[in-house]
Amino acid sequence: MNLVLLAAFWISAIGLLYGFIIYPGVLFFVGQLKGSKTFVEDEYPTVSLVIAAYNEESVLKRKLENALEIDYPREKLEILLGSDGSNDSTAEIASQFVDAGVKFYDYRTRRGKPSVLNETIAKSKGEVLFLCDANVMFDPQALKRLVAHFGTPAIGAVTGDVRLESHEANFGEGESTYYKLERAIQLGESKLGSVMGVDGGMYVIRRSLFDTLPSWALNEEFIASMRVIRKGFRIAYEPEAFAIETATPTARQEWRRRVRVSAGSVQILRGGFWPPVTRPVELWQFLSHKALRWANPVLLAVLFTVNAALTMLGAHPLYKMTFLSQAAFYSLAILATFSLAFRNTKIGGVAFYFTMSHVAMAVGTVKGLLGRQETTWKQADRTLSVAQSSSGHS
Repeated sequence: MNLVLLAAFWISAIGLLYGFIIYPGVLFFVGQLKGSKTFVEDEYPTVSLVIAAYNEESVLKRKLENALEIDYPREKLEILLGSDGSNDSTAEIASQFVDAGVKFYDYRTRRGKPSVLNETIAKSKGEVLFLCDANVMFDPQALKRLVAHFGTPAIGAVTGDVRLESHEANFGEGESTYYKLERAIQLGESKLGSVMGVDGGMYVIRRSLFDTLPSWALNEEFIASMRVIRKGFRIAYEPEAFAIETATPTARQEWRRRVRVSAGSVQILRGGFWPPVTRPVELWQFLSHKALRWANPVLLAVLFTVNAALTMLGAHPLYKMTFLSQAAFYSLAILATFSLAFRNTKIGGVAFYFTMSHVAMAVGTVKGLLGRQETTWKQADRTLSVAQSSSGHS
């Protein structure tokens, strides 16, 4: 029995070590290598900025003002907004921008973000689709920096640096650390092969590579990303194309978001939305970055449970030390759950966000397997102070 426990311990430990340290470490090194973009400034493609919104009255005015401030040839940029059955003042606010050139489509029946995108994109004309979320405010130069990569024919989509305004969130420290690591991984992936999925908050994709999204998709941007790779193209990450996103202000809302994303990962695996074996580098990246991450809740649970059993059986002191380390870390997470002051510290924020995220991933996976996650999304509360502070970053 001890051999079985030891094998389970080391398999889970090595899997976690590889996913959290070795793979990011390799990509961090690769990310330091210099790259180049090929682009001629008099060859800007036509772009369709498409925004799907559901009850976004708190940020929509600033969003549309921000979209109109994008530094891009005006005759080559169209802005389209689709409202997914909003029942707040979204339609009234959007109507105020029609004379400024915004094309507004008020879909009265709610049908989910993928369907809203499909219908609105069908009405667009751009060679490039620029997709984003309503609570994301662009730097005026972001679009130019994104489309610059299309000077390389092998690039099919480009994602940027969506920076979270999480200082008002009650889990900001942990979330900030997570996204810093994620951006470092994306930079390395972009230079080595392809980014494993765009940030749905801001990305561009060649229109010729965009296929109708399945209406049931929970992670529609990831499905669009994998289709780009499966068609033989790459996805690039441009760190100088940035935007500011208003973070979900409470842990409960972030929990719902993480559960939804994890339920979507089940759809991705069931649907075969991953790189083909003919793209070995990208397949390795998918397995290392996505598939292994989705398995982390199981690996963490196995590691803790088996480690506890080994400790009780009087195994080598090493196992007692690793068990106590895990117990201490999760104790910090529990403390941060009940103490907002501790959660706002670096150590408390990291322990809380890490643990909360992985428990939410486990719940989301179960919901995905059981088909219990709704396709339509519930609007997170947006604090006006956060939304307005976003306009100060450019």
